[in-house]
Amino acid sequence: MLRFRLGLIVGFAIGYVLGTRAGHERYEQLRELWQQVRSSKPAQQIGSEVSTAKARAWESVEERAADGLARVTAKARSREPEPGHRPVSDPDL
Repeated sequence: MLRFRLGLIVGFAIGYVLGTRAGHERYEQLRELWQQVRSSKPAQQIGSEVSTAKARAWESVEERAADGLARVTAKARSREPEPGHRPVSDPDL
């Protein structure tokens, strides 16, 4: 719920900054507000949680990719003909 609110606030702020004609003074006020939000304890905690989740997800992706590659390699090796073995030719060809 907190992430949704923070995302909504950030989205609104970005849209306002990009769409406003209030001038540089208002832009500076919003920029200062954004810096305060970024440096707040809840924002820091969310950033830390996101970084941790990203690291865990990447580890999972790496593990799954390695497992998949190992399975494909094993399957391909199991289909390789033995040395000196000639495959049976198809008489219809």
